[in-house]
Amino acid sequence: MSLLAVAVLSAALLAYEVLLVRLFAIVQWHHFAYMVISIALLGFGASGTFLALTRGWLITRFVSTFAISSTLFGVTSLLCFAVAQRLPFNALEVIWDPRQILYLVALYVLFTLPFFCGANCVGLAFIRFGDRIGRVYRYNLVGSGVGALGIMLALFVLFPAAGLRLVAGLGIAAAACACLDEETGRRPLAGLSLALLALVFPLVLPQSWTTLRVSEYKGLSRALEVPGAEVLSEHSSPLGLITVVRIPTIPFRHVPGLSLNHTIEPPAQLGVFTDADGLSVITAFDGRWEPLTYLDFTTGALPYHLLQRPDVLILGAGGGADVLQALYHDAARIDAVELNPQIVWLVEEAHAGFAGDLYRWPGVRVHVAEARGFVSGSEDEWDLIQIPLLDSFGAAAAGVHSLSESYLYTVEAFREFFRHLRPGG
Repeated sequence: MSLLAVAVLSAALLAYEVLLVRLFAIVQWHHFAYMVISIALLGFGASGTFLALTRGWLITRFVSTFAISSTLFGVTSLLCFAVAQRLPFNALEVIWDPRQILYLVALYVLFTLPFFCGANCVGLAFIRFGDRIGRVYRYNLVGSGVGALGIMLALFVLFPAAGLRLVAGLGIAAAACACLDEETGRRPLAGLSLALLALVFPLVLPQSWTTLRVSEYKGLSRALEVPGAEVLSEHSSPLGLITVVRIPTIPFRHVPGLSLNHTIEPPAQLGVFTDADGLSVITAFDGRWEPLTYLDFTTGALPYHLLQRPDVLILGAGGGADVLQALYHDAARIDAVELNPQIVWLVEEAHAGFAGDLYRWPGVRVHVAEARGFVSGSEDEWDLIQIPLLDSFGAAAAGVHSLSESYLYTVEAFREFFRHLRPGG
């Protein structure tokens, strides 16, 4: 049971680390997700120092120490996040407001505490069962792998805030397992009490404690300040938290690169935010081309005036604006690549009527894939290859998107693109 406790706690630790990456990307910006690695290492390093100084005293109280530390991990993983949400930290003010540095230090301390408590449990198990270090390490690694993979899958059905409650429950459940080990001294009453706490604690906490407080400077926060703005739906996945917004009073008019000489107002649009930022839009389309005349007044229209009915590859299709432009300019074949299947589902299913079944038009093929990997694995050639602009939806919407799409701008990536570009394209 102690080894099972190590596995459960290891799963909770890795799940918590992955969740923090997602939460930082949503509440602040995806750049802060990289802080999580240093926070986790700081917690484990502090724990190693602590155990080196106190191991003689703690090892004689293994069950109590493991149970208390594991329970504290579960409790602090939720409570520290709730406290951190209430700190007036604003990343944009760090340069000129010295107080923001103090808030940043406070964030490090808060998020380090759960990792410190969890690492104490793992370190104690290594010390206590040193003669079976191989088995302990095996349970630790298997638990870590299951936790990392499990939370990725769970994020398809759970919102990140709900995932925090799951992690808290797992931490306390690990404490219950440790108390039920006969070899180290079975404590059935304590074990059953902790098992009950693992079920109850995540459920009884007020919803407001885990409600995400998104930075007021992110695109979604600004959009929701407009009178009449409403959230139509939200969808969670490891690739990002997708929020669909409609504003009837002051509609979205998101057309990057639109000339001031345009004469046609864009049709109605739905805003699609990934991690509360990285705006992409789904444009209303009823099959008529006249309302889309504005697409000929964008910088992206230039290649279509140089090519006749080109075969087009669009990397980072998002809500379909580039696909719509290719259709408007009479592209012969369109391959649209999008990493997030939920974005494709929004255009293809949820808002298909609004978008005019854009992704089902003749000649349009949609591929759910990582952009550079799709190009490398394809034998096709195209006359035109469109890549997302820097800081557009594809490049900066989310941490995972950012890591993936940033490889689109390397020398090696452009060599690959040119290899698939048809002569004369």
